[in-house]
Amino acid sequence: MADRSWKRAERMIAKDIGGRRIPVTGERAGADVVHPLFRFQLKVRRALPAWLFSWLGGIVAAAKPSGSIGVLVLNRPRCPRRQALVILRWDDFVSICGEPELPDETVG
Repeated sequence: MADRSWKRAERMIAKDIGGRRIPVTGERAGADVVHPLFRFQLKVRRALPAWLFSWLGGIVAAAKPSGSIGVLVLNRPRCPRRQALVILRWDDFVSICGEPELPDETVG
């Protein structure tokens, strides 16, 4: 079978974090990459909300002068905090949990 772009993207993500891509066998239960602490599911889409990148860019810029990592937390009204989403740039996540150097490759 040809190496599809989504397979390549999953391999790159696995390599970045020191994990392993799980082949599609029907047993992976939504996980694309396995890591000792995490299970990842990767979605590459042509369109994502512009506001998300605007807000994330804002907190990343605000955190940079202090050497901090910008994190965007999203939640819905009347939902428990424990269900909120935490969004940060992949290279920041890798700097915390993964391999020391992140190659500058595009996904998808």
